[in-house]
Order: sequence, then C-alpha cells, then structure tokens
Amino acid sequence: MAAPIRTCIGCRRTAPQAELQRYVVVDGRATPDPSRRLPGRGSWLHDDPTCLDQALRRGAFSRSQRRQVEASGLKPPPELGREGRNR
Repeated sequence: MAAPIRTCIGCRRTAPQAELQRYVVVDGRATPDPSRRLPGRGSWLHDDPTCLDQALRRGAFSRSQRRQVEASGLKPPPELGREGRNR
C-alpha cells in the first residue's frame, strides 16, 4: 500500500505524510500536532524554516483551515529534529 501524500502549505510540494508536520487549530491558533491525533482539519508543512516563512507570508494557515488562524510567532517544533531532511 502506498503512503498517503500531502501538500506542504509553504512550498506547495507534495511529499509522503511521514515527511511533513501536521498543524491543527486549537483556540484559534495554529498548533503542531506531532502525534497526528488531534481532531480537526490538518495543515501540513515541512520542518524547514523556509517553508514556515513562506506559509506565514502567504497566509497559508488560514487558507488551508478555511478560517482565520493566528500563526504569528510559530516556530518549527524543536523536538522533531528533522531539519536538513531532503524534500
């Protein structure tokens, strides 16, 4: 069976779900979901500061969640340590 494919909201490239971090909205704020179990619509993003910057500049979190989302001050979760991975 093929791995699920998702699109990074920052760079707009597709990648296997395992290579992307899921974010959901909790109390109106974009929140990392490392367990991928929180309820709600997910936004997918590479653990790359460039992708995060692009997503923030373009308002991609609000667009992907289909509602207004507070995402300023968001940083890639440090515990994942996946920076530098090939995309």
